[in-house]
Amino acid sequence: MKQTAMAEKTPDKKEAILNAMLDLIVERGFHNAPMSVLAKRAGASPGVIYHYFSSKDDIIHALYARVKSLKRDVLLRGLSEQMQPHQVAVHVWLNAYHFYRTHLREKRFLDQYLNSPYCAAAPTDEVDPKAASLIKLFRPKKKGGVLKDLPPEAINSIFFGLASDLSKSPKNYSAPTLKNIAETVWVAIAAE
Repeated sequence: MKQTAMAEKTPDKKEAILNAMLDLIVERGFHNAPMSVLAKRAGASPGVIYHYFSSKDDIIHALYARVKSLKRDVLLRGLSEQMQPHQVAVHVWLNAYHFYRTHLREKRFLDQYLNSPYCAAAPTDEVDPKAASLIKLFRPKKKGGVLKDLPPEAINSIFFGLASDLSKSPKNYSAPTLKNIAETVWVAIAAE
């Protein structure tokens, strides 16, 4: 019986550590997020933290993996195999906008992580099976995809950058306006 209770507490403590680190990084940045403050906020001793994670860097990379997984799940929400590339792009763009608008802590963490040395030192990402067909479809036309032959960074900036930037606006855009923007983004990146 005690083993079951202990097993149930394990993920909770690990999640508490990750949540506390997310809050610390969002509030203070990477370098001003000491383990002592993390331990206090997470309600975990340094020994417990090091039981789950080998270092502060390990916690940050695990947090990135968790946030990236959450973002992927939100982006892919509501997609079906019957959708045409145009419909998929519009749907994913709208999902991205809503992710950035409603997951403010995660967005701020991603902005910091992707522009930090942590990103360069991150373990190599494996392609998620859920996103594999989407990735295969949304590549340049010369590589069998449906997009213009632009650098991936340009496509990413046009697509996700605009969704991210608009999500910061205090203005609440109407659903038709957001769909119109998503359609315009598709026109900008589609090969046809």
